[in-house]
Amino acid sequence: MPASLHLLSLPVEILLKIVSYVNNPTQLERYSSQFSSDDICNQISPLLSVSGVLRALALERACVKCKIEINDDSGMSLVTFENWPKSQALPHASTIAKYARRVNLKVDFWDILNGDACEILENAAWIQDAFTSVVKLNVHIYGNFIGGDFYTLEAKRLNTIQFAQMIKTVVPKTRQVKIEIDNGLKFIEKSQATSQLLNTLVEALYGDSLQRYMKVHVNEFQIGMLHNCITDLTHVAASMHHDSNTTMMLLHKSARSLQSLDLKFHNTSHVPYLVSSYSGSAVVYPSLHKLVMEERTYFAHHQKSATDKKHIPFPKLKLLTVNMEYPFSDETLFRGNGHTLKCLKMQLDPITIDMLRTNNTFASGQHPKLQNVSVRGLELFTEVQSISDYNYTSFVLKMSPALQVFTDVAMLMGHKKLRFFHGCSSLRILNIPEMTVYMSSLVPLLKSLRQLEKLECKYIVDDLGMSADCIRSTYYPLSDRLRHVSLTRYEEACDDLFQSIVLLALVCPALLRCHMLHDWRERFNSYVDSTLEAHPFSLYKDRLSAIKYVEY
Repeated sequence: MPASLHLLSLPVEILLKIVSYVNNPTQLERYSSQFSSDDICNQISPLLSVSGVLRALALERACVKCKIEINDDSGMSLVTFENWPKSQALPHASTIAKYARRVNLKVDFWDILNGDACEILENAAWIQDAFTSVVKLNVHIYGNFIGGDFYTLEAKRLNTIQFAQMIKTVVPKTRQVKIEIDNGLKFIEKSQATSQLLNTLVEALYGDSLQRYMKVHVNEFQIGMLHNCITDLTHVAASMHHDSNTTMMLLHKSARSLQSLDLKFHNTSHVPYLVSSYSGSAVVYPSLHKLVMEERTYFAHHQKSATDKKHIPFPKLKLLTVNMEYPFSDETLFRGNGHTLKCLKMQLDPITIDMLRTNNTFASGQHPKLQNVSVRGLELFTEVQSISDYNYTSFVLKMSPALQVFTDVAMLMGHKKLRFFHGCSSLRILNIPEMTVYMSSLVPLLKSLRQLEKLECKYIVDDLGMSADCIRSTYYPLSDRLRHVSLTRYEEACDDLFQSIVLLALVCPALLRCHMLHDWRERFNSYVDSTLEAHPFSLYKDRLSAIKYVEY
């Protein structure tokens, strides 16, 4: 029986897993630096022509993300798919409607107002079939609104409502709507009428959606038109500049409904007003689960402020990212969410560490659910702001008794300091991409961290001075959980590095994956092949040969 028939005899659930792996966006995006988008998409092409079963499964993956651009210049709507092979003709409209899960719509605001967008939609073949499987709708509004035209305000309003209704009819089951108003959207006629039209469009597109996303750019006039009536947003991404007062007011109006907030600060003067209105009253975000604060450009930092100890602005926060100097002089961001916080990414400095210690923010038992901690900052310390490796590391490693994932993106301390991690018995993933790890320090580390599954480091050096037989007899099994080693060094690889990996696999029976630079793959595989012909590696050839299929 041909191999293809054996494959097709597998249960659909198994075939789906195979196709999912072949075209898993998460897997593919991870290797985007090595493959072009065309290479990724074309992996699906053979599956579309093998059989009805595989075609259906491939279509389910290839048509998930649908992009529709309404273009008045051509009088047409252009439909494309993020994962669709260019060598294949687009599927029938009914197929699009059946498999699409997310629709990204791009449209000129003026085409909506003058009715052109509605006319284009009416003539589109795909609009005849409702996209009943779509749960996410992203709308990108761009273009120019000139004003002074012969269309009446009522005509524009009706065109706007009709457009929104047509879109909502196409995606009737959408529960998540994201609206991005392009910063390039120009308004020459800045009037109340213009404000009403934009509000009408946004409100009509949101409808009764449970999830209301908005991406806010720099244009304060746009936000000024929206903040008075747009409420109940659930997710906001915004850039904060010196004139972003109305953006902050938009956040205040949706404070009770916001679930996710991503702020990119170009000016820190607005930071205090995240938790306090311009009139001085406290602002609380009772539903906020995710907060990201990021510094986009270097600026002179403002005087940090503190808040009332009774004020708990983020009581249900689960994920906190602070990619900037900690913006408050007290523990404002951590207050009241100790029993909900699960993931923390932040930049540390001696002043912040002292403040958090003074407030007992991470005292024993304060954060029982905190499992993922990613920090940076040690490389930023100056001679004036000096702190010992021990004080720094001991502080971050005692943030939570439940710590499972730890990342320090720039840990430059000596490899012997790995002993600081010995007490983290629950640690599963350790990411120290800037540290060279020596086997003499790695052995006791793995003995202590019995749950460790993944290690990311710069390089591994064998300094034990022992034969392979001796290492095997002395340390096996060193760890029965370590499955994945990832190396970040981008310099020239050498056989010493490859030897360290093979030796590690010799004493760690679960280690079957090594992630390294793609350019090293062929050389590494060749080294593994030759090494496995020699004693004692040849005794374990079947298992050790698996590591040569490097993840790249």
